[in-house]
Amino acid sequence: MEPLFTWSGRIVRGNQLGRTIGFPTANLIPGDDFPPGIRHGVYAVRASVTGLLYDGMANIGIRPTIGDKILTVEVNLFDFSADIYGEFIVIWFYDFLRPEKKFSGLEELKSQIRKDQVRVKMLLAMRPKPDPDSQ
Repeated sequence: MEPLFTWSGRIVRGNQLGRTIGFPTANLIPGDDFPPGIRHGVYAVRASVTGLLYDGMANIGIRPTIGDKILTVEVNLFDFSADIYGEFIVIWFYDFLRPEKKFSGLEELKSQIRKDQVRVKMLLAMRPKPDPDSQ
C-alpha cells in the first residue's frame, strides 16, 4: 500500500518535552512545501534519517495539551536515540490513527501515546518498507 503522502525537511530543536515523557521526537516546522489540507493528528510513519529507515509515529498539529499554537510535525522514531538536530528527514505517512486532541495533562497524554505506539507497530508490520533512495 502506498503512503497517504510523503514529506521531508530539516529537524529543528523543539522544547524537548517528548524526551521528558519517554517519547523523544524529531521536530519539523512545516513551510510552504507542506502538503495543503493535511489532517492534524497522529499517523503511523516510516522515516529515513542519516541513511537509515525507522518505524515511528508522528503528530501533526499545534499540541493543544501543552498550549502551543505553532504548527509542527513531531516524529517519534522507534528504537532510536541519536542527536539528529539539523539532519534531513524523509517521512512516509501511512495510516491516520486519530485527530489531535487536548488531554487533561501529561499523564493522560503519555497513556494515549503508549496506546498509539502499540497500534502503529501493528499497522506498520503489515506495510512493505519504502526505498529510502526514492526521495
